Amino acid sequence: MPKSYPDLVKQAESAVASVKDPELRRAAFEKILDDLLSSPSGDLPSRKPVRTGKRRVKKQTSAEQRGPRAYICEMKEDGFFAEPKTISEVKAELANRGHHIPLTSLSGPLQKLCQAKELRRQKAGDKKKTFVYSNW
Repeated sequence: MPKSYPDLVKQAESAVASVKDPELRRAAFEKILDDLLSSPSGDLPSRKPVRTGKRRVKKQTSAEQRGPRAYICEMKEDGFFAEPKTISEVKAELANRGHHIPLTSLSGPLQKLCQAKELRRQKAGDKKKTFVYSNW
C-alpha cells in the first residue's frame, strides 16, 4: 500500500538529515523524494530504475546560465554599457566574445533587461527609430 505524501516527505528528510551542505542536502532531498514518489510501494527502490527515455535537464545556476540575456548581463558587469551602445554594437561585441547571435534574438533580452531596470533604453539623436542602451 502506498504511503501518504507527508510520510514520504518525512522519510526523505530523515534520509538527508546527516548532510551538512544545504545545497547538497536540498538536491539529495529532491532526488530521494522523486524516487519515493515514483516507486509504487512508496519505498526507495532496491535496484536501479528503468530508464524511460526522458532526459532530465539539470537546472543551471546563475553562474552557469547561457544565452543572449546571460551574455548581455556579463557585458554589463564588464562595464560595456558605461557609454550608450546600439543593438548593432552589442551584436558586434558579442561576436568578438565568440557568441554569434542574430540581431533579431537580441532585442527581446535587451528589452527585458530594460524593463527590469538593469539597462536604460533611450532614442538616439537621429530621426531614425534607433535606440541606445546604457547603464542607469
